[in-house]
Amino acid sequence: MNKTYIMLKDVPVLEIEDYRCKILNYELLPISLRYPDVNYDDVMHGWTEKRTMNIGRTNAKKLLAGFRISQSNPYMIARLFHFASLSDCYWMKDAEETFTWEQVSLFENPWEKAVTSTALLGTNQTFHTLVQKIHTPEFTAQGMAAKAWIREADGLYLYKVGKKELPASGILDSLHIPHVSYIEAENSSLEKIADRNHIEKIYKSGEKIVKCRIISSEETALVPWEDFQVYCSYHDKNEYDRVKEMDAANYYKMQIADYILGNEDRHGANFGFYMDNRSGKLQGLYPLMDHDHAFSEDEDIPSQTSEQDETLQQAAYKAMNHAEVSFDNVLAMKKPEDLGDTQWKAVLGRCRELHQRMGMEEQLDEAMTSTTQEIDTLSM
Repeated sequence: MNKTYIMLKDVPVLEIEDYRCKILNYELLPISLRYPDVNYDDVMHGWTEKRTMNIGRTNAKKLLAGFRISQSNPYMIARLFHFASLSDCYWMKDAEETFTWEQVSLFENPWEKAVTSTALLGTNQTFHTLVQKIHTPEFTAQGMAAKAWIREADGLYLYKVGKKELPASGILDSLHIPHVSYIEAENSSLEKIADRNHIEKIYKSGEKIVKCRIISSEETALVPWEDFQVYCSYHDKNEYDRVKEMDAANYYKMQIADYILGNEDRHGANFGFYMDNRSGKLQGLYPLMDHDHAFSEDEDIPSQTSEQDETLQQAAYKAMNHAEVSFDNVLAMKKPEDLGDTQWKAVLGRCRELHQRMGMEEQLDEAMTSTTQEIDTLSM
């Protein structure tokens, strides 16, 4: 096979030739490939597969049809765009290609609006004649909801269909838990990529189009938890011990947030760490995101982010011992517009439950302190 490189901007970090891998810059490797015995399968059946969109994502089949690419092989179209993403600055190129990061980067190069329209609103378009001329982040965007990136005057924004993001943002604001803030998208921006009929179709279905500002950049990447888990498995490290060493407060606040929100979809692909692109070093957890499956009415939702097999409630109870969160502002809030009465009642009930539990633990701590002081006095 031809010699191929994984690049971090313009720095080659891994060489692949004849199905063999040669590490060129260990510290800057993608973290899921950061171990001495990295091999071809790790790259082609691990790293690259996570950089292609899920075929089950809303409007994915329309995107593939627009490029005349088989639905059974979305890898091929991601390869056309060099596996570039807006989550980080990694990409791939063959040795004979002369492309630079400046030419490939999705952070700076203009995108084709027709592709954006199909990804977000499901418009039927044909793109295959443009494939050598355009840039698009849509084939490496993760998740299942209809979404698309739009460049505005003050930066990049992710637009998605998902009104639950709005009340989730308001609640997390009141809890002072770091999160990606969503607002409802303006019609003026939407009308630049699609006609009014396609936009109204979304709203008539009972949904809304919302947007948030990008949190990654050419300086700082996003590393999903599931990639960090791969790294820890190679190095015989406990990922839960490591995250508590690096950013315990925000890890525990996530447990509390997910219980309050009834979020049944926190998983290894939608939370994780920041990474410094200059050094390859991980920083703290990035703000919480992806709450379009929140406000579940199910009880005993299993936690997917705790070390033990436990429910969101049990994980939140434990987290209360390690993170300071005030529930007063949420308990004083009016019901958010996009929540039903039952959903809001459940949120308030969980807040009261944790608030009361916090009060009981404080009383217990005070009682234990008082008892200790009495024992010390008697011993004197």
